[in-house]
Amino acid sequence: MLLHGGTRIDLGILGEAKVGRELGQGGEGYVYEVHREGGRPLALKWYKPQCATPAQKAALTMLVEQGAPHPRFLWPLSLGHVAGEPSFGYVMPLRPSRFMEMAYLVSGRTPEGKELVTSFAAVISLCRQLADSFLRLHSRGLCYRDISFGNVAFDPETGDACICDNDNVGIDNGGGRILGTPFFMAPEVVSDTTLRTMPNTDTDRHSLAVLLFYALCVGHPLEGRRTETGLRDASWLMRHFGTDPLFTFDPDDDSNRPVEGTVQAYWDIYPAFVREAFTRAFTEGLRDPGSRVTESEWIKVADRLADSMIQCAQCGATNFWDESDPSPSCARCQTPVRPPFVLSVGRRQVAVSRFARIRSEHLRLAAGESEDVARVRRHPTDSQRWGLENLTKRSWEAVLPDATAYQVQPGHTVELSGGLRINMRPGEIVVR
Repeated sequence: MLLHGGTRIDLGILGEAKVGRELGQGGEGYVYEVHREGGRPLALKWYKPQCATPAQKAALTMLVEQGAPHPRFLWPLSLGHVAGEPSFGYVMPLRPSRFMEMAYLVSGRTPEGKELVTSFAAVISLCRQLADSFLRLHSRGLCYRDISFGNVAFDPETGDACICDNDNVGIDNGGGRILGTPFFMAPEVVSDTTLRTMPNTDTDRHSLAVLLFYALCVGHPLEGRRTETGLRDASWLMRHFGTDPLFTFDPDDDSNRPVEGTVQAYWDIYPAFVREAFTRAFTEGLRDPGSRVTESEWIKVADRLADSMIQCAQCGATNFWDESDPSPSCARCQTPVRPPFVLSVGRRQVAVSRFARIRSEHLRLAAGESEDVARVRRHPTDSQRWGLENLTKRSWEAVLPDATAYQVQPGHTVELSGGLRINMRPGEIVVR
């Protein structure tokens, strides 16, 4: 049933709330803003009677008891009931207005139809956060079951992720009514006409890889020249996304190369390690679910990609430094591009540019949210000089090649030079 403004909702331990405006609706039900006295507004998803099943209520109760894996998930907080009504719903945090659905990233337009402006840094941050979020979910023995555009939102300024519709979440390899969204579903789910193959961590990993490919290359990894032919009916979907999928950049078969030049252009920009991860995800990973790229591996790819960002001195375009490329050139103007210095932090290499940051995960600090501990700064009057600013609350020791040592106080900047070593405690940076 539809709920009307002012209807009172019993939210259990969260007390009572009043229904406000309708926020949207879908196949399962309606979403409203609800208000509690003395509490922040929440979003209420109210199920249509045919979807308000005992199984759905039991699944939601389990999610409420478990709690959110991370604040990025708009997680069910409590079930809601209306006196005398057989249906039910659940409340979750409202999605902040700065977030928009990820489909807008691919279209390049805002909800108002304006050009969407975002940066490589924001997109890479989005990819890392998505991989981290689903790693946290899977580590609890849960799977999302419907990773797709419609269930992920992002902030185009920062790349912050927001994961919605978490009533899709269920026990890994458990039963359920959700199989996924077409074009994001794993081949083994699409091709199983018996409907016995249930979503699990491995199928989530395929969907995640599709989502990340969309974010970085602005296209679907299995769509190309081959999928352009034929009527887009059930048999077309079965062949190209179920029984015989073919990666658009398959190294052994070029029959499905991208039709859209944008996908090829983005693919060519990224370093070899990014292309290798996607190639594995959509070659071996299509045939063998156990060979799919894991969330931890995607986190490492995103971190390494963020560390490799540089800027062309000629045209200002963002490029990516790849140590394996002997003659790197700007993707836009073909000018040779190299970072002036590289910071070695353990096994990681950070290209010096205005984008470069040293974060707590570089230094393998304690678990928790990563934060900047240092940032690269360019000299205000001499573009050939670069420094590293201390963003921590403790001093560093900088040691020159001649063994001269001095302290770098919090808020101060040390000038970079080849052979300089910076002891940041607990990690060390070597400048080359």
